[in-house]
Amino acid sequence: MDIDPNRNHDLVEAAPEQPFARQLSQGFANLRFERALEVEYRTAFAREQRQPALIFGGVAMGLWAGFVGFDLVRLDVFNKGVSGLDLWVLICARWAALLVIAALYAGTLRVRASLEHGAFVIYAVMASVAAMNAMIYKAHGLPAAESALVVVVMAPFLPIGLTFYRALAASFVPVVVAALAGLILLDGAHSHGLAGQIFVLAMAIPVGAIGGYMREHAHRRQFLLTAILSRQAQFDPLTDLANRRLFQRHADAVIAHAARHDQPVVLAMLDIDHFKRFNDRHGHAAGDHALRRVADAIAGVARRPMDMATRLGGEEFALLLHGSDLAQAIPILETLRDQIASLALPGVPEAQPLTISIGATSLTGREGLADIYERADRLLYTSKTNGRDRLSTD
Repeated sequence: MDIDPNRNHDLVEAAPEQPFARQLSQGFANLRFERALEVEYRTAFAREQRQPALIFGGVAMGLWAGFVGFDLVRLDVFNKGVSGLDLWVLICARWAALLVIAALYAGTLRVRASLEHGAFVIYAVMASVAAMNAMIYKAHGLPAAESALVVVVMAPFLPIGLTFYRALAASFVPVVVAALAGLILLDGAHSHGLAGQIFVLAMAIPVGAIGGYMREHAHRRQFLLTAILSRQAQFDPLTDLANRRLFQRHADAVIAHAARHDQPVVLAMLDIDHFKRFNDRHGHAAGDHALRRVADAIAGVARRPMDMATRLGGEEFALLLHGSDLAQAIPILETLRDQIASLALPGVPEAQPLTISIGATSLTGREGLADIYERADRLLYTSKTNGRDRLSTD
């Protein structure tokens, strides 16, 4: 619970949205955030993109199944059979791709693995087979919608679950496969126009990439702005503690959980003694600094995942301790009270320390937040009327 006296307590630095604001200020032209923010963004991106990716995947699988059936009709397989190894490769590759897409769509893409990895594999398989089959048809002089490969090249920049750089890498797959398949499969008579076709496919990459880059840049900016606004709505900007709204929502959930599982919960209300007098004597800047130091001390007590410290307003704070009964909480709260009384405040004489009054109560039975809150507030009032700088419990 010791507080580092050298910690920077500047208001902007203390703001909970500061990492997001800093990233927004620094910019992200390379579409990369700081490490922790990048992880958070990728998680949010995958969650947001999963539904569109599933829709695109379902549509793609339906279209691919249609192509599988159309191949059999166009090649007249049932009457003429399959002549040539390359046509066998065409049919088998189309069916194999359908099975891979269906397996990934039904399993990996929906539940287990990374959305981006699953989407990349599905696209790469489809794009490779589509490019190879186009060259096989061209080699046999059969009509094929070769220009449709332009759409395939640009497809990874759609919202199918790929971030920009992964989409950019994916867009090269059909171009490379088409070029290699054309060189291997096409003879002199059928290779006419191959270079021009590959050039057109290659030019589709930057066209799609420009749109993909702008879309992700705008999405990342919106992510930062949303995070900043969300944190401003839930945290106190001065002390970096949860505000009353977030505290009430969290406390309701914790108390309900504790009541169901017969677990102890302690709620403590804390108030800085004679803080208005302190502000009048030392100025509001010193008062803000003192509030931040007190908030740091209180936050140091809320260490477990379901604990929470909050600033209710002014100089009043609350502390929720999950998994602690009063017998365990009393020495912790007494230590906190002593620590605040010994805080070093620059510009404030040591003969005038800050003190706090505390009222603490524990959850009994199936109570709601309003019940336990009212009891803790009453105990806080008892501490203040009995001389302040003390802890009152049930």
